[in-house]
Amino acid sequence: MSDAAPLIFRRVLGGLRPVGAIAEAALAAIDDGPVRVRITRTAGNVKRNALYWSCLAVAAPMLSERIEGDALDPEMLHKILKDRRGLVRLVTLPSGDVFRDYESTSFAKMTEDERKAFVDWALATLSKWLGCDVTDLRREGEAQAA
Repeated sequence: MSDAAPLIFRRVLGGLRPVGAIAEAALAAIDDGPVRVRITRTAGNVKRNALYWSCLAVAAPMLSERIEGDALDPEMLHKILKDRRGLVRLVTLPSGDVFRDYESTSFAKMTEDERKAFVDWALATLSKWLGCDVTDLRREGEAQAA
């Protein structure tokens, strides 16, 4: 599972086709110029990963309406959830300032059971923050991921 919103594509007739709304939006945002693509095999449960990031994309604008300051995006919401779950390493600088290393606990380093537990907890937490049932959030996320 990636620590950034995945852009998942599937090979179709010798080309790559976007899978899900996030990949479609990313593809629509580029012009006809060349782009760099890094091809990697996905690890872990791809559907769970897509559901997680789709639910973040659903929740971020709704939660942004309830906060002051800049709007949340899925990546920021992901960091907030990792922080709440204790999946960050605190680094104390010589100045005494504390830096949060969000890359210290990568989803790729977790077991599938750990990733599942995190996603289940994250969706339950988002549902509580949004004031909705977790099944409703999952349904919206699944619709967006499709």
